[in-house]
Amino acid sequence: MAVMPLTGGYSLGPTVGELRVETVVGSPQPRDKLHGSQSRVTVTVSELSISPCSVTTATPETGSTPENCPSTAEPVSPRSFSKSANQSPDPITFPLFSLLPAELRLKIWHLSFLPRTVVLHTRRTHYADDNHREQPKWQSHSLNAVALSVSIEARCAALEHYHVTLPLYAPSARHHPLEPDMNWERPGDLLPSRMLYLNLEHDTVALLGDLHYTRLAKLLDWLRKMDAPPLRKPAAKTKGLKRLSMSMAPWSHPVGAATLKAFARTIFADLDEFVLFLYAERMPPAGWKGGTCMLQEASVDTDYYRRFLLSRGKQFIDGDGWMKVGKKPMKVAEIQFVNGW
Repeated sequence: MAVMPLTGGYSLGPTVGELRVETVVGSPQPRDKLHGSQSRVTVTVSELSISPCSVTTATPETGSTPENCPSTAEPVSPRSFSKSANQSPDPITFPLFSLLPAELRLKIWHLSFLPRTVVLHTRRTHYADDNHREQPKWQSHSLNAVALSVSIEARCAALEHYHVTLPLYAPSARHHPLEPDMNWERPGDLLPSRMLYLNLEHDTVALLGDLHYTRLAKLLDWLRKMDAPPLRKPAAKTKGLKRLSMSMAPWSHPVGAATLKAFARTIFADLDEFVLFLYAERMPPAGWKGGTCMLQEASVDTDYYRRFLLSRGKQFIDGDGWMKVGKKPMKVAEIQFVNGW
């Protein structure tokens, strides 16, 4: 019996009563892409009426299989879930998901929370900003995790993972009667329109445009406060943002590298990863209506990157590689904007 794809990465196996669940997890150290390399996680449940099997991670290299499952269950190969060109692209619904044990459902929800790149850009300066210093004013077209809008169970699991919420600001529709699709901010907008849910350890925050250094410092300090132990588990330590990506624009002046080195010793000292991307615009592309972003390591095959290496990029080179920012050498990347999930 052929394996059939189901919604959310589930598929029916050749054994009656057997359910196979597959999700994709981001690799901690991707090679060709900074954020985008993936490994597969397989969960097998045999006989829905009995106790759930334990969940194990299976990769093409290890080929590990679940434990505590009936011996009659066949080994699961991650390759068996690969979608062929002949299969229909339309997903098949799986109404029996709610019949799975609660422990297994929660594991599946948590496995769906992949590392992501969220984009922020600043609001325009307004005279009233000084009266509202308690919260940074930011905009974003990045989408929240879909689990936040699926069910109460999924939302509770997502809120455990995305423990920091950043208020986002956008203009009211009355500001743009002739341009209903335009949602750039206008002066005087002080009411939050929605929240962006973040995991400061796994998510990468990408900041667009020529950002003012003071505003950058305030954002990182605010995120550090929101990540304080009282808002998390009692034993958790204050960490703050761990993965930051910025446009080359704020550092393109003659002393940009010297300024970045000063930041590397202070507010960037605890970063696990720092990435400079070559997109210099203050706003996202006009055709990007909202969705996801990817950071892909810049290639010497592109003319733009070669020009960068021969001009502004020279000052960021330290020895045989890029200068160290945070705990590791920085990286240079291209940013890609993708509509939808």
